[in-house]
Amino acid sequence: MIAFYITAHGFGHAGRSLEVIAELEKHEAVAIVSEVPEDFFRPRFQGLYRRRAFDCGLIQKDSVRGDVPATLRKMQAIMAQSGQLLTAEIEFLAEARLVVVDSPSLPLQAAQLVGIPGVALTSFGWDFIYRPFAQQDPAWNEVCDWFRAGYSQASLALQYPFSAPIRVDAETVPLVARAGRNRRAEIAAETGADPDKPWAVVWFHDLDLDPRCLDDLPYELFTRLDWPQARRSQGDFSDIVASADVVVTKPGFGIVSDCIANQKPIVYVPRDDFAEAALLEEAIQRYTACSRIEPADLYAGNWLPSLEQATQRSPVRPAPPQDGAAQIAKRILRI
Repeated sequence: MIAFYITAHGFGHAGRSLEVIAELEKHEAVAIVSEVPEDFFRPRFQGLYRRRAFDCGLIQKDSVRGDVPATLRKMQAIMAQSGQLLTAEIEFLAEARLVVVDSPSLPLQAAQLVGIPGVALTSFGWDFIYRPFAQQDPAWNEVCDWFRAGYSQASLALQYPFSAPIRVDAETVPLVARAGRNRRAEIAAETGADPDKPWAVVWFHDLDLDPRCLDDLPYELFTRLDWPQARRSQGDFSDIVASADVVVTKPGFGIVSDCIANQKPIVYVPRDDFAEAALLEEAIQRYTACSRIEPADLYAGNWLPSLEQATQRSPVRPAPPQDGAAQIAKRILRI
């Protein structure tokens, strides 16, 4: 059995991990350990799901703004239970042959104590995300050191493109992303969206915005947000992105990868409290047609100038290879 531990910080980590898991399952049974809801993995994953958390990501006020003090309190609570968590994982891993993490660190310590390999497969470590917070509160240094100690136990460190290396010896692997199919006519029939109007995928889990400020926007808006003008399709998300004209989002690894794979323009709002955002902004500007929208314009509904800018531009460079899942699985299985 391979035990695959996935952070619950958004669905980007879980989405890319699921692609790798599908390849690993061709050779070995996999158990998923995560606080990402089980429904996210089903029906593509039929193996053992175990609900546990070893990090809390960044607690959010909404999809753009983080709550740093609340995150610190939660991480200190998790660290206070380190001994119990480690004991439970050592017991769970008794029958395992390998541990993979994206991006918890404590399971790597458990793997080392059990005597099995541990692989860190990720785009960042939580110490990288949290370290800037220590400038305001030195208590963050202890949190960062706790994660760093765990990552040091990995037998192998793999990093995705445009990532913050989790260790100096990390190997770079190809991007994991799926190009969808343009199913615009089918999605229009399903949702009632006008196929002749431009379509925007609005990708935020939560946004403190009054949707009435977007009533005059000449776009069909595909979003999970509870907006009266929202269009919702039951189709594959990669197909929805492939069928749309532009994506409005924050810089997140999963959605940026989807836009690169489907060659879709991005309107992105900056995230100044999340260190990974600078790396993702660079990738957006390099590999997609894009424009940046300031938070004030995002929340005021002043989207049209940014949408027009993004859809009229072209990527600076061709997209990087996106066939990572099979190659990553082979590299993991070699150890």
